Amino acid sequence: MNRVSWLNLSAFALICCSAASSAEQNDRAFRFTTVAYPPFVICDENNMAVDGLDIRIINRAMAKANVELEIHCTPWRRSIHEVATGNFDGVLPIYLNQKRLSWGRYLMTPLHYESYVIVSKKENDEAVERFSDLFDKTIGLNSGFYVNKQFSQAREEKRFELKQFNTTELGIKALQRDRLQYYLSNITVLGYTTTQMGVEDALHIQPKRFTMPKPTYIALSRKSPRAMELAPLLGPILEEMRSSGELKRINDQYLDKELMLSDHYCPQHVDAVTIDW
Repeated sequence: MNRVSWLNLSAFALICCSAASSAEQNDRAFRFTTVAYPPFVICDENNMAVDGLDIRIINRAMAKANVELEIHCTPWRRSIHEVATGNFDGVLPIYLNQKRLSWGRYLMTPLHYESYVIVSKKENDEAVERFSDLFDKTIGLNSGFYVNKQFSQAREEKRFELKQFNTTELGIKALQRDRLQYYLSNITVLGYTTTQMGVEDALHIQPKRFTMPKPTYIALSRKSPRAMELAPLLGPILEEMRSSGELKRINDQYLDKELMLSDHYCPQHVDAVTIDW
């Protein structure tokens, strides 16, 4: 083989390798993490998120961006750690707080809103007007859930007994068995869980909310260069979905039509009045 042919062949090989490397990089799916949280996140036996309101929203947004996404279900603390260190590109759904801004770039279009309510057995319909009405009571809450500063402080002061559960279903069962007097829950999760369990009519939900509706978001890892490249593309897509009404249509299709949850269980549809803190 002469020198010219050899140089041409070498150049061609370099171009092919470069193209293959670029294609591999572009084709690699973004990796997000989450936790099982029906009806917002539903995971399969392989610990992959396969459905839920938030999963439908992010999958639709990523399809518009023409990029692939895989969403892993992991324990919550691990999810936060993996995104903070850049091992995963993003996490959802997540509250906004100042500490998390150090590792997360938030996309400021809310996925859904959360509002806590107080639920008891049907026969316990005594009105809870203020937080102090729960003092000296036994209260249930999902493990790892944060309510607010007042709740955390009262817990440290042992103003009430707190029992924590891995799922809302376990908490409701404990309430039914009189292991608790009250259970605190995200109202949408409560509506979904009690409907699935067939016990909705056996419970009393306090008309006053425990907390005002609070938005949840997607946070992208600042340690992931690919995630930072995705942020200016995905953020406007989510905002356009909100302003066009597409997010509400996904919400209504899934929660209202498929799960048949009334607006009573959707905080963003309700003018909430809370207890006196």
